[in-house]
Amino acid sequence: MCGESPTLRKEDSPTLGGYAAAFDQIQHKQRRSRPGFLLASRSVTDPPHTGSGIAAHRTMYLSSTFLPILLLLLAPQSPQDSIRRHYEVAEAQRRAGNLAAAEAEYTAILAEGYSRLGKIYSAQKEYKEAITALEATVLYRPDSVEILLDLAIAYFNAGQYEKALEPLRKHLARNPQSVGARQMLGKTYFMLGEFEKARDELETALKLAPKEMDVAYTLGLAYLKQRQFAPAKQIYDRMVKQLGNRPQLRIVFGRAYRETGFLPEAIEEFKKAIALDPKFPRAHYYLGLTYLLKDGATRLSEAAEEFRVELIANPNEFFANYYLGIVYLIERKWDLAIGLLEKASRIQPNNPDPYFHLSQAYQALDKHDQAIEALKKSIALNPHLGHNDYQVTAAHYRLGQSLIRAGQTEAGEKELQIAAQLKSESFKRDEEKAAAYLSSKSLREQNSKFPEIGSVEGIVAESNAPDERARRELKGSEAYYAKVVASAHNNIGLLRAQQQDFRAAAATFALATKWNPQLDGVQFNWGLACYKAELYKQAIAPLENELKANPANVSAKQLLGLSYFMVDDYERASELLTDVISVRPNDISLYYTLALSLIKQGKQETANQVIQRMVEIGGNSPQLHILFGQAYYEQGNTAKAIEELKAALALDNKARLAHYYTGLIYPKMGKFDEAAQEFESELALNPNDVQTRYHLGFVLLASQRIERGIRVMREVIQLKPDYAEAHYELGKTLLQQDDIKGAVESLEMAVKLKPDEPHVHYQLGRAYMAAGRKAEGESQLEISRQLKEKARNPMNQ
Repeated sequence: MCGESPTLRKEDSPTLGGYAAAFDQIQHKQRRSRPGFLLASRSVTDPPHTGSGIAAHRTMYLSSTFLPILLLLLAPQSPQDSIRRHYEVAEAQRRAGNLAAAEAEYTAILAEGYSRLGKIYSAQKEYKEAITALEATVLYRPDSVEILLDLAIAYFNAGQYEKALEPLRKHLARNPQSVGARQMLGKTYFMLGEFEKARDELETALKLAPKEMDVAYTLGLAYLKQRQFAPAKQIYDRMVKQLGNRPQLRIVFGRAYRETGFLPEAIEEFKKAIALDPKFPRAHYYLGLTYLLKDGATRLSEAAEEFRVELIANPNEFFANYYLGIVYLIERKWDLAIGLLEKASRIQPNNPDPYFHLSQAYQALDKHDQAIEALKKSIALNPHLGHNDYQVTAAHYRLGQSLIRAGQTEAGEKELQIAAQLKSESFKRDEEKAAAYLSSKSLREQNSKFPEIGSVEGIVAESNAPDERARRELKGSEAYYAKVVASAHNNIGLLRAQQQDFRAAAATFALATKWNPQLDGVQFNWGLACYKAELYKQAIAPLENELKANPANVSAKQLLGLSYFMVDDYERASELLTDVISVRPNDISLYYTLALSLIKQGKQETANQVIQRMVEIGGNSPQLHILFGQAYYEQGNTAKAIEELKAALALDNKARLAHYYTGLIYPKMGKFDEAAQEFESELALNPNDVQTRYHLGFVLLASQRIERGIRVMREVIQLKPDYAEAHYELGKTLLQQDDIKGAVESLEMAVKLKPDEPHVHYQLGRAYMAAGRKAEGESQLEISRQLKEKARNPMNQ
């Protein structure tokens, strides 16, 4: 926490230096059931260990999936030759010690795997997942025009039209003659409402590929959107000559005309389709619907007749059942309406609309129990408040009426209150509502509800779904390539860990876990890499997952206990470490951290028992005196704490952390110069200890050695850019030195890193005021005041 004085740091754990080799000795023993390689776990700064019972050099095991990825490649999947070749080269390079070259080969596997996943997800209409995979592919293959086009198509199908423009422009910059990219760019402009640009791109695409019917059809739509009927009709007539006079062509032309407002022409196209095949699916339904769009309820009888004819040929057509049911509602033919709307609800059981209209017929026949059931389903399935002109508000109102009529007065009044709270408009008679539902205006307001009465944009964007066999094959391929990607990420993580780049390894293991959380050892690898990178909070989740899958993994439990200790969850840390000690009773480092966890919880008696056991195992060691020193410090007995720390140094003048903790105590006694000397001594033993360097900077600033204190704080930030306390102390000091620009920069970073600390906002507010940014300064001061108030009165929040 950013404070005005130094405090004991969390790194009381021996795993960060100071308790000989035990600081970094966590060992994951090789399992006989799977291959792996040993990754040296000790830092070059770790001192040799001379204590009893602990090996002078220990290693940490990271489970490898080099063999599992090979097994995947031997599976009956295609294509896979390229991936197998990359794998074989990667293994050869790894064995030769060429880790960078090995990583490059695994990166090539990732590019191939992500590319395949992107295509598979797109084929399954899982566009969000496709975008994730293809964006990853672009990182590995930034110059691939094929991938750029695939990514643009995924963006397009996900409705992210603005994002689709960039990869399409990049593609066309490399390949201006690409018909596919021109077509997609035209479609994208169309969806963005830029119809002139859409027309230009689609005309270019059609010149490049005159026989591309999809391009021609979309260009026709672009003409229609610009009210240019003649060139659109010319294109569609040419398509008929090329493809033949087929009913399906007439249907798509009719839909194009209908959704661009050319309703008489749409009616003629639907009639032509019926003349070619009177039983063609949805032809009569489309015709009936277009009658209503053009003339509203005045053509109700003609529309109803078309719906009836549709049902004779296609009795399970949802829309014909649904709309004919509404027609019968208007005509007050309740029983006929109920039969059709019940069937519609069976065809689409998750659609709220048939249930809503059913309730009207049930209520008209005083069947209130059935109306209640239908309305509850409609409310439960309603996708959002504005659906169908706030239909759910009317549903609550009707439900309240039926509940009251059924004798459930209290529940009914509650529903009426909900309807009132939704601020609905005054309700019209049910017959008027149903009639309005079939008006031209209302039907156009339902553009997003069903594809059949969707906007013309829906026609441009729609695509066919794969059949059941194709879906099974796609799912199998998805599972295969997800495992390939996960294994490649895991192997890259192992390579990075082998080079001691644990932060990068952690990020890579996280990706491996995302794609295959069941990959053998990946959760442990991720947690271990996070721990080694000092990302203790992030280490917790994967280590918890590892323990759920493998409760006997004592190393995972030990790492988890230490991670909880590092994030101040001393209760959970002590629980886990107690369990580990029962399995590893001679591991003295565990007693050290367990004792500290118990001290932090105020469980001094239990801590004393742990310390006693530690004495029995390790004897009179420097680390024991360091532990006693910390215990006395926690109790406020600084004199005894100093005495114990001096005893530790008397036994070993290079005992790590003894100088550090002594340096923390001296400022409490007003001895800033002595504190600085202790921190200097600690840094001589461990130059990379960022916290020691921070506290050195702190006491230098506190003792008015400003120039050097600022220099040391900048060194801390260079070593650890996310060190909020260093940014805060530096910013506060720069403000005092009238370096307003520097103060603002440092304090803004401190606020970004620690947004809940009131004193950081306070200092930033002062810096803004000094910079003449009064409004921002007052805002920061107000945030500081609110945070302080929140801290004083947590129960009021």
